[in-house]
Amino acid sequence: MKRGDDDYFSLYVGNHPFGGSGFTSRLVDVVREDNALAYSVYSYFSPLRELGPFAMGMQTKTEQTQQALTLLNQQLKKYVEQGPEKDELAASVSNITGGFPLNIDSNCKLLEYIAMIGFYDLPIDYLDNFIDNIKAVDVKMINDALKRRVHPDKMVTVVVGKQQQNEK
Repeated sequence: MKRGDDDYFSLYVGNHPFGGSGFTSRLVDVVREDNALAYSVYSYFSPLRELGPFAMGMQTKTEQTQQALTLLNQQLKKYVEQGPEKDELAASVSNITGGFPLNIDSNCKLLEYIAMIGFYDLPIDYLDNFIDNIKAVDVKMINDALKRRVHPDKMVTVVVGKQQQNEK
């Protein structure tokens, strides 16, 4: 998606419970906690001036790479099909809006937002309306945006690390 895109807030909020909220995300629960396949696992949208990517990442042991990738991709497919639960959405909205004041609590952070507003030609009242825009997102909006914007069958996988000894 692009910065300022109509789906921006739906995808931003929708990614939060999936892989964008650190240790409280589904990816951490499934990949790390339930299967012990990675210490760190995450996802994010990178909205740019033009279409930016959706990315997922993790660090895992070489010998469990394929298992971890399979699980990661299964979780993405499931999330795109089903979206977040209502309680996940409520927790995410609470977390995002509750933490927002910390995003603008210094001159430096505020200046970064002002620069972003100018660079991406966002509305001048972007910060004034940020919390209301987050609160306006519902499960239907997220599910619709995910289905239109995230295509698990078209993802590109990049693996960096040592090859297993039986691979050549």
